[in-house]
Amino acid sequence: MRQQRDSELEMELIPRQTSNGVDSSSLVSSSSTTLSSSSSSTKSSFNLMNSSLTVWFIPLLFALATIYMYILSTNAPPLSTDQDRASLHFPRSIDSLKNLSATLQHYRDDHLAYLLLLYCSAYLYKQSFSLPGSAILNLLGGALFGTWFGFPLCCLLTATGALLCYLLVANFARNLVVQCCYKKIVLLQKKVEAGRDNLFFVLLFMRMVPMSPNALITMTCPILNVPKKIFYFSILFGMAPYNFITVQTGSFLSQLNSFDDLFTWRTLLTLGLIASVAGCTGLIVARVRRKIPQTVI
Repeated sequence: MRQQRDSELEMELIPRQTSNGVDSSSLVSSSSTTLSSSSSSTKSSFNLMNSSLTVWFIPLLFALATIYMYILSTNAPPLSTDQDRASLHFPRSIDSLKNLSATLQHYRDDHLAYLLLLYCSAYLYKQSFSLPGSAILNLLGGALFGTWFGFPLCCLLTATGALLCYLLVANFARNLVVQCCYKKIVLLQKKVEAGRDNLFFVLLFMRMVPMSPNALITMTCPILNVPKKIFYFSILFGMAPYNFITVQTGSFLSQLNSFDDLFTWRTLLTLGLIASVAGCTGLIVARVRRKIPQTVI
């Protein structure tokens, strides 16, 4: 029964791939089956053409967002020296991150509104298109705004940017994500369906587990019909421990020698302990719900 249910879930998620050989159903010759097969093939071809057209909106939106970030960064208020202008780029090392932090601190003193706009835009740009670099931006947020302002800001930007990615996949790239990540989506689907009654804690545990594929989870949730509210708040609270550790480390950026110092065994064990607490809480809540008798309305 369980194998049959899993196969039905896979068929509901992803259309069955027809082989090049002759299917057994083709041996049955009737006019009704012929008409239904022709109509279904026409519908599937139309859906394929429609999906191939809508998927091109992703590169278009990415190009527009990139142009916006370029205009925003090149039209920055004037800086004091040419060396500061040269350091205004996305950092790839700890030294360039320190230089960028020192540059942006001038904007914090004189142009706080521009600094907030630039930082929030860069964060949403990264999250919306699932680009790497969340640790760098969290470190930069801690260095610029401190822990108690940078931490809630990074949490809000993380959840909002992930919600934008959710909407992009739901409206423009469902079929593309399914084709590229078929096996992983089926695996996540079984976990989500097994904990559908306690979905918030399931997603919360997935987000808190160290080194979890957050980008894949984000792109998979709209395909698995995860409600937007559960999706948003699971990221808002699930990524909070990771955001707090990285933002707090960024407040001591001058003492950081490399990015390897950020992901120490102590940090990973802390995140794993928090994830275990969230997972145990979800199991307790699920057990309590089973013991409570359901009232029939």
